[in-house]
Amino acid sequence: MEQLVDGQHVALQSAFYGTYIYADEDGRGVSLHPRRSSPNAAWVVHLLLDGGSPHVLLYGVSYGSYLAATTMPAPSGLRGSLVRQHCFDRPEDQSVRWEPVRAGSGDVLLRSLSGGYLRASDTVATVHDNDRCGWWRPSPREISCRGFQILRAHLSAKGRAPFKLQPPWRREPRADIGHIARAIRFVRAERESPDGTFPHVAWACFEFTGRSLFNLRIELARRLNFAVVSDVIICVRAGFFGRLTPLVTDLPPNNVIMEIIVVTAGTIAANELRFPNVGAV
Repeated sequence: MEQLVDGQHVALQSAFYGTYIYADEDGRGVSLHPRRSSPNAAWVVHLLLDGGSPHVLLYGVSYGSYLAATTMPAPSGLRGSLVRQHCFDRPEDQSVRWEPVRAGSGDVLLRSLSGGYLRASDTVATVHDNDRCGWWRPSPREISCRGFQILRAHLSAKGRAPFKLQPPWRREPRADIGHIARAIRFVRAERESPDGTFPHVAWACFEFTGRSLFNLRIELARRLNFAVVSDVIICVRAGFFGRLTPLVTDLPPNNVIMEIIVVTAGTIAANELRFPNVGAV
């Protein structure tokens, strides 16, 4: 399907509401919002072939988590179950797999292999057997081969991540999150085994306070003895079968343990990463 090409950055706009699928700032929820020009609204296509039939997986630019159907009931007044951000830990996991159905207009339906269609509402995304409000308009999001160079320059100049995520809505007021402490587990990409795993002894851990991506890079550079801080590329991977995703936003506002894979700028692994075009979002 030409609108959904493997590795492409896309935005999914509801043909009914005109809003976009958003990866919420907490790294778990999925909602709808009219603002396209945000990394929250950017998803990367991950195509899998199963018996010749293509399955579409979508993972967020913000934290690398996969768009997944759940059995969690939708909020009162809405039909179906919630869509959330999940890890891709099992290849047979049907909740993260979607079958696209294309219309002549170019709009698509996305049917979850676990049942139901991806649907829009005025606030959240759901899955339901009825495909009403289930048509989506995929549109490509520009990426840059020079993405890391642009990101590096921005981080060096500003001392912060280029994107500050703004959640489209909040279920409850949040306390001050500037001093959140969380455990950071980290490993260098060079320690990866041929089977895609990392030896247990290769991982290290420390407590990090705050959400600043800039400060996290400084701390990782210090712990890994990088001579140049900007050579540190911080990546996340949502599950064993998830794809490596460069982290371009500040950390989520929670104290959940984060696993970081550090890629060195200028290496083959770094050259294979795909960054969103900072100047285009």
